[in-house]
Amino acid sequence: MKKFKTLVKNKWASSLIIIMMLLLNVSFVLAAETFDSEAAEEEGYWYSRYNMGTLAMRSGLGETFMPDMQMMMQAMKMADADFDPMQKGMNYGDGDHPMAPMNPSLLQAVYKSGSPYYTQPIDINDFATQKWDLSTFDRALTGLATGQLMIKEIEWAKQFHVDEHFGKPTDNFGAQWRFIGSVLVMQSKMQAMHFLNKRDRFDLSDGGDYVMLWALSDLGNVLELDKLLYSESNRYKDLEASGMFLSAADSVFSGIKDKMPASIMEKSLALQSFVWYAASTHTIMGRAEALLNMKRISDELKRMTPRNAAERTYMIRGLIEAKRTLGIQIDEIAKLASELFDDFDDSLGTFGSQTTYTTDDVAIIVGALNAIRIFEGATIDTERAEEVFTIFFETVLNKAGMQQSAPPIPVFKGTFEYEGEPEIFFRYPDMPFPPMAGGEYGIAPVFASSVTYSNGKWKINRTFDSAGAMHASNEMIWLHHDEVDGFPKL
Repeated sequence: MKKFKTLVKNKWASSLIIIMMLLLNVSFVLAAETFDSEAAEEEGYWYSRYNMGTLAMRSGLGETFMPDMQMMMQAMKMADADFDPMQKGMNYGDGDHPMAPMNPSLLQAVYKSGSPYYTQPIDINDFATQKWDLSTFDRALTGLATGQLMIKEIEWAKQFHVDEHFGKPTDNFGAQWRFIGSVLVMQSKMQAMHFLNKRDRFDLSDGGDYVMLWALSDLGNVLELDKLLYSESNRYKDLEASGMFLSAADSVFSGIKDKMPASIMEKSLALQSFVWYAASTHTIMGRAEALLNMKRISDELKRMTPRNAAERTYMIRGLIEAKRTLGIQIDEIAKLASELFDDFDDSLGTFGSQTTYTTDDVAIIVGALNAIRIFEGATIDTERAEEVFTIFFETVLNKAGMQQSAPPIPVFKGTFEYEGEPEIFFRYPDMPFPPMAGGEYGIAPVFASSVTYSNGKWKINRTFDSAGAMHASNEMIWLHHDEVDGFPKL
């Protein structure tokens, strides 16, 4: 991970980007670099950021709201100690100040899916030009999509609060991203309120109820802390809101704690969710019941038989959470990992048990391999886990085209975020820029809903699946768990 600072705004056109780079005397490696695990981890970081920022602030894929300007000004002031709205953009103080995005589409509710094609020429400074075709939207509201987006916003807000990378309000760098972190928390609050006030509109099947418990727990926990990880403060602290959301999490937990999740995926999501709930609740009984139910569900999960790599990794991810949280031995994890490695074809970069990979499949495969690397070194060949992770990531995300486009390096980033770094950290060689990715005006830098290998070729379903994309984005930021820890401890 590198130090990060402010956003620069540029046009998509590659000729203008090249001119700007020459004017700035920017130097970074343009030649193709060797793709290794570090490149995969760094690309995962940026793909996560591209997908989250595009969905949450640009796409219009949901019910939008207009932020309160007084709250926005307060967020700017908290992000930058010498911010003064009366200066109206003048160069004052240290010269580094946040700017409100032009025409953002902030979401109070996210739709299930939509087509990520642009409908007009892009002005990178004007978010209104980056909306998608609303006629393609599946307007269903689901716990999976809403919960995963909320978690994604909260986890990225934590990243934007890391002092070393994005600075403190008194520093002369990072103000834009510190401000964006506050906007993401604001959105997550709005989405939580929308869910709590209109719960009957939400489909909570397939583990969506567990993911909403997870999201409410994460949000409530962040809002009550005096300081965040690797930070001297917590600009997001809001004890009144925290109490409301943690109480809501207690209520959701009470309604699902005795539920019998049927599928491997649901059992895994239940285990992961209960860890986050147990780590955040102030209810002693709730924590005890969460741990007791984790033991019950993990015992059930151990007895199930996975049909493919995705189900096998759902089992691994859930059982690792149970093992590390409950402090119990689960021998099945090593067995499942051995079967996973045996199923992998290094030459194809895929698993023999399946030919189609959804974004949700990619999320759990990447997440399980990451959890193996972090927690299972004593019983599992973590070098092999890293090898499988690297080859799979390069194959499915890049070569198969699941990440459909990527912006030019200076876009969405501050100069020193990329200065001197290899290009492959930010985008895979030959990955198209958004305007050249397809359609009349291009495709947003987001994940396709699935890719399928058939007759020696990859086929892409270019629909954007909100739940799967945000799930994958979460697991990818947690590749850097030493900064944004996706594995809470009780």
